[in-house]
Amino acid sequence: MSKIPKSNVRSSFPEKIGTQSACNNSMGLSPDEQSKHIEELARKATTHAANDALKNGRAITIQQGNAIVRKFPDGRVEVIKTLENAFVVPKKLVYKL
Repeated sequence: MSKIPKSNVRSSFPEKIGTQSACNNSMGLSPDEQSKHIEELARKATTHAANDALKNGRAITIQQGNAIVRKFPDGRVEVIKTLENAFVVPKKLVYKL
């Protein structure tokens, strides 16, 4: 396996993940707003990853209604398990970075 020279590797992120500048509260958001923002980013990332997996011929496992299902790129849906308490509302969570 050959190594890729560092000069050919480029990041598509404007800031490095894990650095102070990427994690600080530069937008001036309250803790509740930060939590909602993180939740929105996570939801978008998850949706993007699932759609990308399906486009690339991979099956995904998700919850639909009260069932855990495997969804295939050809549209087939296979029920893996039916849940009794599928709609338990979790406590309010606040994410802090």
